[in-house]
Amino acid sequence: MKKQIDIGFIFDYNMGILVTPIYHNTKRWGGKTMYKLSQLTQDGSIMLNGEKIADTILYVNGDYVRKSEAVISVYDSGFQHGDGVYEGIRAYGRRVYRLDEHVKRLYESCYTLGIEIGKTQDEMKKIVKDLVKKNIEAGFTDIHMRLQVTRGFKAQTGMHPTLNITPSSIVICVDQKPPIFNKEGITLITTWLKRYSPSYMDPKIHCCNQLNQIMAACEAIRQGADEAIMLDQNGYVAETNSTNLQMVKDGALVLPTLDSQLPGITRKTMIQIARALGMEVQERNISVAEYYNADEVFICGTVGEIVPVRMIDGKKIGACTPGPVTARFAEEYRKMTQTLGVSIDDE
Repeated sequence: MKKQIDIGFIFDYNMGILVTPIYHNTKRWGGKTMYKLSQLTQDGSIMLNGEKIADTILYVNGDYVRKSEAVISVYDSGFQHGDGVYEGIRAYGRRVYRLDEHVKRLYESCYTLGIEIGKTQDEMKKIVKDLVKKNIEAGFTDIHMRLQVTRGFKAQTGMHPTLNITPSSIVICVDQKPPIFNKEGITLITTWLKRYSPSYMDPKIHCCNQLNQIMAACEAIRQGADEAIMLDQNGYVAETNSTNLQMVKDGALVLPTLDSQLPGITRKTMIQIARALGMEVQERNISVAEYYNADEVFICGTVGEIVPVRMIDGKKIGACTPGPVTARFAEEYRKMTQTLGVSIDDE
C-alpha cells in the first residue's frame, strides 16, 4: 500500500509496505542536502515504526561515521548495479561469531566476481573487531553487521567494469538488532518464484543483488506470512528468501542440497550439532510435501539464529512449536556463540 504526500514517499515495513510521513519539510526533502538519514527528522534521529533506532558507528571506506551521517557516491557500483558481495555477521558480547568463516566466504565471493578487495583477510578482520569495539564503547549491544564490498565508483553510468575509476568500496553497516523473527514460531508460504540456479547466478556467491529474494519476500508479505519458501529449477526446496530451511523427520536432520542455496554458516553449524547429538544427517532433494509432513521444521541464519516454523502454506507443522529437537538445537547454538568466534581483544 502506498500513500503519497507532498514531500515524496516514505516507506515503513511492518508485515507489509506502509507509508508514514516522517518529516514534513518540502525545502529539505528534495533539496540539495537530502541524502542522509539524519535529515529525515527534525532532531536528526532515525525512526522505524514509531521507535528510535540506535545511531551506531559504521565503517565507510576507511572512515568511522555515525549511521545517521553515513553516505556513499551514487556512482558506486553497489548502488548502480548491485555489483558487490556482503556478509551478515553478529557479535556476542566481545566475540565476533565465526568471523574467520564469514571473511573467508566474502573473499571467495569477491574472487569469483573479479573484485579486488585491496586488503588481506587479517586486515579485514581487524577492521571488523575495531568497529565492534567502538560500538561497544559507545554503549551499543546486540551488534549485527553487514560487511559489504563493491567494485567501487564509476566515472559515468554503465555496467562495464572499465568505467570503474576507484578501488573497491568497503562499507560495514552496524545495527543494534537482536535476532529477528518470533521464536515461538513463524509461518511460511511457497512462492512461485524459483531460486536462482548456478546456470544463471550461482547462489553460492553472496552477492548484493537480492531482487530474486526480495520479490519472494514481497509475496510472503502479501499473503501475511513471515518468509517465502523458494524452490529450485526442478521443483525441490532450495531455501527461504533469507534463511536456510531444515526439517526433522524420524530422528534425522534433513536438509536440501546446496545446489541452489547459499552454503550457510549457521546451516553448517546445525549439521555439526546434529552429529554431536548422534543424529543422522541427510542432505538430499526435498519436496514441499515432505516439509508439510515433517516432525519439526526450522529456519536458521546469522540474523535470526534458530527459529521454529509452525505453519507452511496453511498447514500446521508437527505436534508442538518449537519441537524438542529445534529447542535443543537452539540451546546448543547459544552455547556455541559464547565460545566460538574471535575476541575483539585479541591482537
